[in-house]
Amino acid sequence: DASIGGGDRRADSKPSNPFKMPSDEEIFSLRDDERARKEEERRRFLTLPVHEKTTWSSRAGSTSKNVLHEDEDEALKDVDSKRKSKFGGLGSAADNAYRQERHREKENMTDFIEKKRQMFLVQMSLDTKRAEIRKLEEQAQQREEALRKSEQMLEEDSSRFELFLKMNDQKAVDAIRKAEAETKNKQDKVQEIKKLNAQIAAVKSEMAKYEESLDECKAYKQFMDELTPQEYIQEQHEAHKAEVEEKRQARKAARASAREVEDRQTEEEFLSEMEALKNVKGKRPDPKVLQQRESEHQARLAQRAKEREREDKEDERWDPDEGKPWEPKMYFKRPQQLLDIFAALEERNLFLIQNSQETEEQLEELKQKLEVTKSKMDEETEQLQQQINTLKQNISLEEAKAAALRERANPLKGQADEHDIELLLHQLNRRVGEVYEKCAFEPDSSLGTLMMLANIEAKLEEYLTSIEMMPQEEVEKAEKEKEKERRLRVREEKMATQKKQQEDRIKKSIERSKAPVQKKTGKPVMFRAAPLVKRRKDKDTKEERDSDEEDLREFLTE
Repeated sequence: DASIGGGDRRADSKPSNPFKMPSDEEIFSLRDDERARKEEERRRFLTLPVHEKTTWSSRAGSTSKNVLHEDEDEALKDVDSKRKSKFGGLGSAADNAYRQERHREKENMTDFIEKKRQMFLVQMSLDTKRAEIRKLEEQAQQREEALRKSEQMLEEDSSRFELFLKMNDQKAVDAIRKAEAETKNKQDKVQEIKKLNAQIAAVKSEMAKYEESLDECKAYKQFMDELTPQEYIQEQHEAHKAEVEEKRQARKAARASAREVEDRQTEEEFLSEMEALKNVKGKRPDPKVLQQRESEHQARLAQRAKEREREDKEDERWDPDEGKPWEPKMYFKRPQQLLDIFAALEERNLFLIQNSQETEEQLEELKQKLEVTKSKMDEETEQLQQQINTLKQNISLEEAKAAALRERANPLKGQADEHDIELLLHQLNRRVGEVYEKCAFEPDSSLGTLMMLANIEAKLEEYLTSIEMMPQEEVEKAEKEKEKERRLRVREEKMATQKKQQEDRIKKSIERSKAPVQKKTGKPVMFRAAPLVKRRKDKDTKEERDSDEEDLREFLTE
């Protein structure tokens, strides 16, 4: 109803412009109608007689109103019939309005051309739209074709994938079957390997037993070969050499007989060949040919001589045993022979057995004595090493004391004059002379200090050597006694020195107490304060204190 109403409104509102752009539905319907009309006109034109047929240019150029009206009427009739069938009263109403308006108003040529132009534009727009529609249809058809191909490809891929899955399943089943078969074969192989290993182990154990038996038999054979008399071995060796030589001679004789036969045949063949060359009928023998055959024969003989010489050398080196080591035949045929040899050897070697037993006993005694002597020597060596270490310690102490004395004497070097130095040297010579006399040397004024010290050192070396030869217990006992005497002497000297120092201090204090007191008058003179002086610690005092403490500690421990 809306469409019908819309068509009536268009017909009533604008009756003067029937060429307004219709709607999309009308355009499609007009396109179908135009197509059907053209097809009908083409069929009708084909059925016309020849004199009624016209060309397209004559029809297009015709300006006759009748023709135009007829065409328009026919077209309108066709359109009217189709519009009635499709749009009902809407198409008939529009046609009636158009006919009334056409009959009511008379058109001129300008309006007609304008309308034709508008119709052309409408037709052009229709053609453009048809082309676009055709293009869209082609694109839709292409898309449908692509979609169909995609669906077909998907179906093919799906079928191939299903086939792949089936094949994969089949392969998996085959692989499982193959794996089961391989596993079974592997188990069978493992069982077979175990059986073979067991057989190999049994064979190896049996071979080991046989090897042990073989080694034992070889040892017995070696033992029996050693017991075999050398005369028998020499006889067998000579017999073997004679047998080898006999075989070589037989081989040489056989080769010589074969060579004689070969030489005889060769000579006969050569003579027959030469006779044949000389006795050719109708021809004289050619000397060059005869000489050539003679030289060839001599060359063959020389080559054969070289080969025979080489064969003779090979015969000289020929070994019938083919490199196998020769072994004499077993001497022992009966067990009694071995027992007889054992008895003879036992009687022969009885004295040696007794001597060997005595020698073994003496060897054991010497070994025991060697062990005892070695232990004693080790103990003595250890004791002597301890003495050496003690002497080294004493030497180091004495060297330290000597260094301390040298440090004490160092300050006097820059201050003492020549007289003091001579006095010190004289005192040193006197002390060295006292030590020289105590070492059991005769006093000699011609000897200098260095000579006396050298003699004392030599004497000390002699004493040390004799001490090393003395028993360790006596040496240690004497060292302890001497050490005790030294400590007592040092202690007494120290006490005497301290007593003298105490007496000197008491004497000085008494003198100070008896001296008159001098009273100072006036203000005391103030001198400038002396700078601080860092006092150097007296190393000698410290060393003396350490030695005193050590002596006291040893005295208390005793």
